[in-house]
Amino acid sequence: MQKLRSLHLYLGCIFAPMLLFFAVSGIWQMFLKPGGSGILARLSTIHTSHGLKSGNDLTSPLMILFILLMALSFIVTTLLGVVMALKFGRSRRAAFYCLAFGVGFPIVLVLIGLIA
Repeated sequence: MQKLRSLHLYLGCIFAPMLLFFAVSGIWQMFLKPGGSGILARLSTIHTSHGLKSGNDLTSPLMILFILLMALSFIVTTLLGVVMALKFGRSRRAAFYCLAFGVGFPIVLVLIGLIA
């Protein structure tokens, strides 16, 4: 289990900056109008992998590979985090309740959106 904790730590530290960037750029894309030629639009090309109308973007094949590795690492570290929460957490029941809420609440919101 120590090796899994170390793997979780190192992968988390390597990819945390990009994960934070993707979270922040997802937020500004959700609340700002798409398009434009400002700095936010240019930075969004990394997140979306779509170029601007001018043909400019910040993506490259190496960046796409890095983002793929980041996504795979995010999946692995998330699963490791869940395993560690269940195995080493103070309350296994609380961890299960949190997992159930994390699955159920978004489903309820989607169902409410479908009904409305």
